[in-house]
Amino acid sequence: MPYKEIVYVTLSNHDPTFNLELQETSTMNHMTHTCAALLYSTLLCLFTCDASAADPPAFESEIFKTGTLVYSDDFDGNIDRERWGAPTKDKQIRNGNLVVAAKFQSKEEAMKALKRDHHLGLEPVVHINRIPEAFVCHLRYKFDTKKLTPGRPSFQIGHHMIVLNYLEDGGHRIKLPDGPSFTEPDSGMKLGEWIDLVIEYKKGEIRMVVNGHGKTYKHDAVTIINEKDKLGPRFTFKGGPDCQIVFDSVRLWNCEE
Repeated sequence: MPYKEIVYVTLSNHDPTFNLELQETSTMNHMTHTCAALLYSTLLCLFTCDASAADPPAFESEIFKTGTLVYSDDFDGNIDRERWGAPTKDKQIRNGNLVVAAKFQSKEEAMKALKRDHHLGLEPVVHINRIPEAFVCHLRYKFDTKKLTPGRPSFQIGHHMIVLNYLEDGGHRIKLPDGPSFTEPDSGMKLGEWIDLVIEYKKGEIRMVVNGHGKTYKHDAVTIINEKDKLGPRFTFKGGPDCQIVFDSVRLWNCEE
């Protein structure tokens, strides 16, 4: 206890003024200690949150024993050109999401600008480049549109290779290149809603977890390698007409068995 407080205790029985000063001093000391404790707790919480935010996401897999995180993005900065290419007017980060739209709104506008009559950019198309040959990927995204059209929207795991698309009444379908298709209605995948997707892949085996509904597929046709695609392996997203593709987060690990 400070010396000043001891003096006040000694004299407080004789002078009510000193007694009042003692109470005020004790109250101020209590408030000071309380404020200091609150400040310490707040700073500790902030430092803990910052440390947690800096920690890499945990690696989990049913196929692989180890994985090295090679790409992680929450879209709170600039577009990663290595993975997505250069930002364009139809591919921008907005409010913590990467939003991809069609390049042109009409065929006439596109033909005039591009001087051709094909690949006119009337639907959103985007790629995630430099996909490892064995990987785990966590992806949160959605196709923001109101109706399905033939073959759209689609997510190609490997350019024109393994295709993930929607079932009309909810759920998803997986189509292997030159191989079988698998329908999974229990995932409840729907247009305009966020998809929480986990992909684990190595040649001959792929595990897909869509909104918590997981299944592993083993088949000779399971491959992301397209020999004609000189830019692969890569992911390709195609939205169809009147659609935006919105990405919330991506995590990608290069894996070893």
